[in-house]
Amino acid sequence: MSKEKKSKKTEVISKKKVIYVEIDDELTDIYDKIKSVRAKHIYVVLPKRAIFFQSIVNLKILKRKADDSDKTIYFITNDKNGIHLAKQVGIEVYNKATGEGTPALFSTDVGDEKLRITPLRATVNSVEEEAPTRLAERKLSISEILRRKKGKKTVDISAISRPPKKEKKKSKFVIVAPNRHALIGLTVLSIFILLVIVYIALPGVTIYLTPSASVLEKSVNITLADFQENKAELETHPPHMVASYPVDTIVTKSITHYSTGKKFSDKGANASGKITIINTTGNAWPLVEQTRFQTGEDIVFRIMSGVTVPAATTDDFGRLEVIVVADPADAYGSIAGERGNIDPSRFFLPGLRENSQSELYAESYEPMTGGITDYVTYISVEDIEAAKSRLNDELLKSAIEELKIAVDEKSTLVGGASIYTWLEGEGAVQLGDVDMDVPGDLEEQTVSEFSISGEVYVSGVYYDHDAMIDILKSELLLKKSPQKELLRINEDSTSYRIFEWDEYSGKIKLTANIKGIEQFSIDPEKENGERLLVKIKEHIAGKDIEEAKLYIQNLPEINKVEIDSWPVWAPTIPNIPENIEFEIRDAITVE
Repeated sequence: MSKEKKSKKTEVISKKKVIYVEIDDELTDIYDKIKSVRAKHIYVVLPKRAIFFQSIVNLKILKRKADDSDKTIYFITNDKNGIHLAKQVGIEVYNKATGEGTPALFSTDVGDEKLRITPLRATVNSVEEEAPTRLAERKLSISEILRRKKGKKTVDISAISRPPKKEKKKSKFVIVAPNRHALIGLTVLSIFILLVIVYIALPGVTIYLTPSASVLEKSVNITLADFQENKAELETHPPHMVASYPVDTIVTKSITHYSTGKKFSDKGANASGKITIINTTGNAWPLVEQTRFQTGEDIVFRIMSGVTVPAATTDDFGRLEVIVVADPADAYGSIAGERGNIDPSRFFLPGLRENSQSELYAESYEPMTGGITDYVTYISVEDIEAAKSRLNDELLKSAIEELKIAVDEKSTLVGGASIYTWLEGEGAVQLGDVDMDVPGDLEEQTVSEFSISGEVYVSGVYYDHDAMIDILKSELLLKKSPQKELLRINEDSTSYRIFEWDEYSGKIKLTANIKGIEQFSIDPEKENGERLLVKIKEHIAGKDIEEAKLYIQNLPEINKVEIDSWPVWAPTIPNIPENIEFEIRDAITVE
């Protein structure tokens, strides 16, 4: 072998980076991984059926982005479609090791399913530039190096390998990692013991009780005594007696009423024409003058003179043609006019019985003509009577409103010291005769509206509302059961009925009524409530929740019961009475 130094070229592996792609990674995900790598050459490992290979556009964009970043990308994949697309866009593809001297990324044929490329995570996957490599020539010893120098005073120490560093003595103290399965088992056992403790010692329930409730109603006889006439008696404060005060006023009102009467003007006309009367019976049928014939649209026509319709024969029905003229108004009082100009129609006689209307009827074979709608409105007798009735109702309504206003003014004058209420009900309001001013010449006037006026005297009584309510409340409390409490008093339910009005003594006797709600008292601060709750605890402790609920529900003092347990899966009531809590809810509202 020649002494000439022929050193072989050392194998240099460029700095590279291998990144792994998931099967569902998209273009943006892959580019983000490439962008974060500083290496110039990047090997991208893609699994079979990666969605990235679904479009060649993805590969073109990725290559352009890599080129813009001055990076070269290589694909490592066994996906046939991916290999085909990569070749089209100019990306080099590897699917196994390429030969000696090349980093063997894969050590087997692609047919080996177990070792095919999959998106595994690499912990170390880069080889640095200038990495040390094995030289082909023989190594020199230190003595040979010294002989070759032949007396030179200096020695190139850089050519001598540095001696290996001394290994530090290992510590005799060794920490042994705990067994994973033992640790998991210990944790599960601890949790189980904790749950057992919680289940035995910490369960609790909250029981929501709604006491039984009932409507309490009380009727009381109360006397309203006129303050002026019974002042001396009222000063002694007799029970069930309230001072009253008179109030009166005169109410005046005027109304405008619309005319509803209608009649033809000089330009209006009724339609007329010919009809054929048909008799289906074997007897002649006489008809008097002005006999009505009516259409299905309620237009009424009349014959102008009496006629006799011949009887039916074996060959045909009896027939008679006559002239008829329409009435100014239809069967319901509306103007007919042009509505009488009808096409050929069938007519029935409204004056006949229903079974006879099929035996005698009429038909027209030509249109009716001549009807003109033109009418004027006038004041009818019915309009005047309707106006009077309406005025009377509005006067009475206004009289009550005026009394309310007068009573409110009295309350305002006393500055809110008392709330006054006027006495309502049958006979409470005294009304005088309604005096109406109705002109005598209104009837038949051709106007669209007219006015009438009237007045009425009205009087009543008002009293102190709070004083009456206090009497009713006191009586309601006296009627309440000792074991119950008055939950609510419904003042809006107050009603009364007048059964005697003595104008001579100035006293009005009435029966007043009030309603409230009473419920069983379950107050733990009171003796009865505490006794009931202790009784419930003693009977339900340790029992099934449904069984306990049934027991409580059957108690006469309870209307409704709900039980919330902790933990929620606990099937029974705790055995520890202190873990049973109660919450009392109000009963229903008075209806």
